[in-house]
Amino acid sequence: MKRDLWNDRFSNLPKWPCPKCESGSLVAMGGFPHSEETEESKSERQDHLEWEPEWVRESFVALLKCDECGEVVTVAGTKRLWTYEDHESHEQCLGESLIVRHIYPAPHIIEVSGELPSECAEHLELAFELYWVDKAAAANRLRIFVERLMDHFDVPVEGKGNKEKNHALNLSERITEFEKMKPGHKDALDALRFVGNHGSHAGQSDQKALLDAFEILEGALSELVDNKKAKLAAKAKALIQSKGNPKAWAK
Repeated sequence: MKRDLWNDRFSNLPKWPCPKCESGSLVAMGGFPHSEETEESKSERQDHLEWEPEWVRESFVALLKCDECGEVVTVAGTKRLWTYEDHESHEQCLGESLIVRHIYPAPHIIEVSGELPSECAEHLELAFELYWVDKAAAANRLRIFVERLMDHFDVPVEGKGNKEKNHALNLSERITEFEKMKPGHKDALDALRFVGNHGSHAGQSDQKALLDAFEILEGALSELVDNKKAKLAAKAKALIQSKGNPKAWAK
């Protein structure tokens, strides 16, 4: 995962991966970006004697197009000014930052495997979209994703868990049950659960923690859904058996 693609403040919009074909890049179309100063910003310019250029706020919209499949994506947000020192010319200069608040359809922060069940993929894609709008809501979607993943693997919804009597298992207990079925993923799934819980209860989510969660999920899915480790092990075994001879391997 290239983290610099998922900042929410840019001097220029990056070439995000296309959410449709996933192989192309999103490129700005003509007239990028269209922006207009907000009425509140205009009012501050007129009413405050201590007004500074950094106070300017503009709303912007842009259209991006995939350079391979032609998919069109809309982007919206806020444009802000900031000052910096040009040490060569010894002058104070103005720069612009684009703060992204919305992208639709949203580019995929991590790869969405074609093997991922649709009921899981739906929540993951919503998490990508909500990431720009409400990071707490995106974190909660990741938690829901884990619930649907447990359903996909037929993890029980009822049982004793740590209690003496049968009861409806919470997500923590279901993850513990899943660990018995497929060992080695409890920490990753618990991390996603905690990030989702914090987003739900606190109403906010730290960007770094959320990106960590996406990265952890990407690693877990590579094993649980794509079986990458097993596939690589099979290739290694084939090479050993063929003693590195590609023709023997093909047979």
